[in-house]
Amino acid sequence: MSQTLFGFNKSRIIMAAGLAGAAFIGYCIYFDYARRSAPDYKEKIRQNRREKARARGGGAAAGRSGAVSSQLPDPSDSASMQAYFLQEVQLGEEFMASGNVEEGAIHIANAIALCGPSQQLLQIFQQTLPAEQYAAVIEQLPHTRARLAAMFGEAAEAAESQHPAVICPAEELPPAQVK
Repeated sequence: MSQTLFGFNKSRIIMAAGLAGAAFIGYCIYFDYARRSAPDYKEKIRQNRREKARARGGGAAAGRSGAVSSQLPDPSDSASMQAYFLQEVQLGEEFMASGNVEEGAIHIANAIALCGPSQQLLQIFQQTLPAEQYAAVIEQLPHTRARLAAMFGEAAEAAESQHPAVICPAEELPPAQVK
């Protein structure tokens, strides 16, 4: 068998291919380092995950950027409102535990807004949440109440005049697990 390939020495071709492979791997390592050290790297990752979750149809917790759930319950059905309330509390706790305080505050504010003027519920969250997270929830409440009122519209007002949408006794609320 010949020691040349296309007129080049076989050992030189192997050496050139090895150098090219090593240069490519070196570039990959450099590119990965530069990408990870970018200041907005983590935000881009979260953004891509949210977009993928939205494209898939999204799970319960994934892919929501500050809005209430797309599966809004019927305001006249207290069982569905109760389930929605518990879902929003759970989502809020999960987001806050993962470090996304703003998103978690929005979900907890959704739950509080469903209960109406519930001072007991606010006191429970004040005791269980860190001060920074509780302040974020309080800051979100006026916006959330206005948004829910616009979404539920007159049906919510009619149902609320008959009976509260969600009864929020302190004994039935699961303890918050965010610290």
